[in-house]
Amino acid sequence: MKKKTVVIIALVCLAIILASTAITLYVVMNKKKPQPAATKDEAIPTTTVTATAPQNTAADATTETSPDPSTGAITETAADATQAPAALSAPDTMTEILAQGGSSLQQLSDIGCTQLVTVSSSGSSAQLRFFSCENNTWTEDETLFCSGFVGRNGVTSDMHEGGNASPFGLYHIGDAFYINDQPATGLNSFRITSDTYWVDDPDSSHYNQHMEGTAEKDWNSAEHMIDISGYRYGFVIDYNTAAAYGKGSAIFFHISSNPTAGCVGTDESSVLAYLAKLNASANPFIMIV
Repeated sequence: MKKKTVVIIALVCLAIILASTAITLYVVMNKKKPQPAATKDEAIPTTTVTATAPQNTAADATTETSPDPSTGAITETAADATQAPAALSAPDTMTEILAQGGSSLQQLSDIGCTQLVTVSSSGSSAQLRFFSCENNTWTEDETLFCSGFVGRNGVTSDMHEGGNASPFGLYHIGDAFYINDQPATGLNSFRITSDTYWVDDPDSSHYNQHMEGTAEKDWNSAEHMIDISGYRYGFVIDYNTAAAYGKGSAIFFHISSNPTAGCVGTDESSVLAYLAKLNASANPFIMIV
């Protein structure tokens, strides 16, 4: 082979080798580097979605009940509700009396009351009725309808000590009381003895409280309950339980044949009949209008 031919072949091979090397270097230098995985300090951000609860509308409005801090009367105030009130029914007489007192069937349901005594006054005279509720239906026990009395000055929403008026409104029924034989009743009860007092002195720390004995006496005036024959049987009306100064005290349902100093009164057989029907588990109330 001629020397010139060998040189040409060698140059061609060298050119091929150089070109191949150049192409390889180009590919390597232009290849993308892989991205590092996220570390603990470089956590991948996430998106949090929060939901806002819808606002109650006017259709959701109902009422809530609360006791008047000065008297213990139960009143209604506007409130929001998430459930529709249960269907309630009652005799017209009952709903009319409730309306006169600024109350309603729904209010009684809200406070869990299933027994109600109503006192409809005219001057110092009154008509008494008894209603009970089962399965959202109120019925009247007509055997307990009777005549009775309230305070000598009638019924008032402006009570004060010595006013001789009965308190207007809706009140919880408290304990039963008796002097001699314990009556049949579902109420809690206490026996009146020679040591039983009900304090009516507004300046006493025991104002409008039941006291046994005089060991803590700081009062100048109190009812010595055993001296009052009408207290042979009766029950406490939970009026002015906060003992607001001078707002009235010792409001009871008891035996009476005359207008009272502020209590509700009726004949003995009717008092005993009411006591026999009332039950603390029914959360009983009395409406005085």
